[in-house]
Amino acid sequence: MEKIKKIAKYTTNVLAIIGALVAGINGVDGITIPYATQIIQVIAVLQGVIGTYLLSNKVINNRGVLDENKGKSNKYKF
Repeated sequence: MEKIKKIAKYTTNVLAIIGALVAGINGVDGITIPYATQIIQVIAVLQGVIGTYLLSNKVINNRGVLDENKGKSNKYKF
């Protein structure tokens, strides 16, 4: 599970770099990337899906810890 999380984090970083490159290069005069807007939108959706996976996994793991410490910690409230 930790290996999947690590790969997902690196993947979102790589996608962010690729999206920024596509957007930046497409903005230069005389250089146009076909379907650049669609490419950037697909990258954003992939980042959203991976980010949701990472966040939901974190919430589920923390929820179990909070249940064990119920009454001991008011740091997190749901």
